[in-house]
This record gives sequence, structure tokens and C-alpha cells, in this order.
Amino acid sequence: MAKTSPPRDPVTVVIPVHNAADRVEKVVLQWADLLARHGREYEILLINDGCHDATPAVLEKLGARVKHLRVLNHAQQLGFGACLRTALAETSHPLFFYTSIDYPYTPADIRRMLERIEVRDEVFGRQPDLISGCRMGRTTPLLVRWTGKTWRLFWRVALGLPLQPPQTWLGWRESLYGSFVGWIFGVPLADVNSSFKLYRTAFLRRFPIQSDGDFVHTELVSKATFLTSIMDELPLTAKPDPVPRTSCAGMWSVFANPDFGNPTTSARSPEHEPVPATTP
Repeated sequence: MAKTSPPRDPVTVVIPVHNAADRVEKVVLQWADLLARHGREYEILLINDGCHDATPAVLEKLGARVKHLRVLNHAQQLGFGACLRTALAETSHPLFFYTSIDYPYTPADIRRMLERIEVRDEVFGRQPDLISGCRMGRTTPLLVRWTGKTWRLFWRVALGLPLQPPQTWLGWRESLYGSFVGWIFGVPLADVNSSFKLYRTAFLRRFPIQSDGDFVHTELVSKATFLTSIMDELPLTAKPDPVPRTSCAGMWSVFANPDFGNPTTSARSPEHEPVPATTP
């Protein structure tokens, strides 16, 4: 008798969009084509984050063309974290993946992440709550390489501690930010601001998402670290493109008052509430 493969968990792919009429159609069609061929139940949620260009018209057209796609609307721009809150309230799938269109991510990279999140840890007997993609392909400056080698040699000679070289080079700003949030928030990832992350939906519903903007990437990983979640970071398809800048707004409010309460009872100010979701 032939063995049957166990059913694979359905996945929600979330793509926040703000004023991206010139590129959103290409990105969404790439995702739709990949997911349709992957043999796994899925849905695509596009979050219209207060677009005021031709993007809403493009999204409406995509909603009529692409299977398993829904468009959710914000009346004004609320930010990446607010988009994730809106999508999380709408999905029922057990896997929650998000990406963005501000960097040329390769949709096919999600395949390895979907495989990795199903692997059970041999020590803890649990599967990961988070798999994050690490952007690769930028050349590390010569000064950074030699400084890093000298620093690692010092620690090896002085304390016998073998340090590993950085996994990637994302530019000075991202490197300094990564070091900072590593010390302050305990973030263990090389590319915490990557908008290519796969979570278990049940994990994200354990606490409220406090950040409205880009700091949500750090917030979620730091909360996963605090809750001793299993996570992994996988290299993405190497590309030489510059890494888009992200905002740290909201960092200190999360640092001063991290909320791990029940998200259904956590209050949120009215101005941060999205308008009712609509489907074209």
C-alpha cells in the first residue's frame, strides 16, 4: 500500500501595500503563481494601507483575477504593524507569512521555510514558532572584514571563545541596529528587519502586536525570544540590492511597557483601528 503524505498546514501570505501601483501587480502575480503550484492550501491578503495613488484600482483588478486573494483596506496609512494586526484578525490558517514589496524578495524562498517550520526539535520536542529569511548578496566592505577578523582573533586568544563571522552585510545602519537590538531586546537574528517571515498563527495570537510601524519586526522576534520560542534564520536568494530603511518609531514604548496579555482584552486607541475589511 502506498504511503500518503500527512496534510500540510495551510498558509496565509500577507502583503502590506502603500502607494505601489507601479510594482504591486508583478509581485502579487509571482506569489499567486508560486502558491498555486505548491500544492498547499493558501490565501493571499493584500492590505491597502491608505494608498492615495492608483494602487487601489490595481488591487481591485487583482482581486477579480487572482484566486484565494482578498483585499483589506485602511482608510489612512497606519504602518506595517497595523497591517499585520488587520491580517491576523482575518485569517484562520495555522501558518502566517508576511512579506513586502520594498525589496525584490524571491517568492520561491518560502518553500524552505515551510519545510523548516515542520521540523520538530530533537531536544525540546517542539516545532518552531518562527522562521525568518536573511537577505544576502551585498559585498562586505574591506574595513569591516578586517576589523571583524581582528575582533574575533582577540576573543579567541584572550578567552578561548571562537566567534562566528557575521552571516550577512546589510549596511552600516542595519548592522548597528542589529547589534543594538541584540543587546537591548535579546534579538538573535542577523537580519531582524527582513520582511520575509513565517510564523505560527497561534503563537502570534498569544499577545497583542503593539507596534504600528516597522518596529514590529523587532517586537515580534524579541517576544518570541522572551517566550523561549524555537526559531531559525535561513538565507534568502542572494541579491546586491540595497536594503530599504526602516523606522524605529515605537521602540521605547514597547521597551518600557511590553504587553504579553491576552490580545482580545488589550485596549487600542480608536485612531489605530482599521476600517472594516472589504473584498473586491
